[in-house]
Amino acid sequence: MRIVVCVKPVPLTVELDRTTARVDRTGPVGLAAVDEHAIETALRIRDSSEGAEVILLALTAATAFDSLRPGLAIGADRAVVIAGPEFEGSDLLGTSLALAEAARALAPDLLVFGASSSDGNGAMLWAAVAARLDLPVVSRAISAEVARGRVTATRQMEFGLDVVEADLPAVLAISGEIAAPRYPSFRDVIGAKKKTVEVLGLGSGIDVPAERVGAAGSRTTVLGIRETSPRGTRTIIRDEGDAHVQLAAFLRERRLL
Repeated sequence: MRIVVCVKPVPLTVELDRTTARVDRTGPVGLAAVDEHAIETALRIRDSSEGAEVILLALTAATAFDSLRPGLAIGADRAVVIAGPEFEGSDLLGTSLALAEAARALAPDLLVFGASSSDGNGAMLWAAVAARLDLPVVSRAISAEVARGRVTATRQMEFGLDVVEADLPAVLAISGEIAAPRYPSFRDVIGAKKKTVEVLGLGSGIDVPAERVGAAGSRTTVLGIRETSPRGTRTIIRDEGDAHVQLAAFLRERRLL
């Protein structure tokens, strides 16, 4: 069984580049927290399936490769990275196209996503990739297991929990409430540096037209960037044992209590 986890290295501090109107990705990056839960979910499914493997898949800049090492340290078997200047500025359409092309070559039984990244918060990439691959989707999962060629997941919905099943291959999108990630040992961290990171590029593993990825293939238009208006005055309450009294008085004065 092959499980591919799509992850996204995100900036530790999210800021916009005023020149490109895109997120500035030149600074330090790390895996989105929900992606760590997605990796842990995949590892638990792998551990219950004989002969299974977990592969990390990411579209990112070459400078962000090391941000995948923590995922390898906790147990992922290897990583595949899509990189190159041609992919810079890809929106949902270009990103999903490149990831779907790579996933098609990897032929996973299960494709796992975190619900959304902390830089974009679009929460649509997993659905877009599934649509391109014509695969069923199980989303908002707070628990999941695989048996007898099917994935079974419990979903958190507005009015309670749903339990759904889908035949493999399938796409599983998990919430941040699932499977707290394990901690790697020092040996695991050292071993992660020896694991394979395969790099794919346009024309070398990703065979899509150049005009359909990157800024050229983007259908998203940023109309402008501006500073938000100041919120006005603020009151700082210093707790000296009576913060609750001060807070109640503050709310009562504004007729909010």
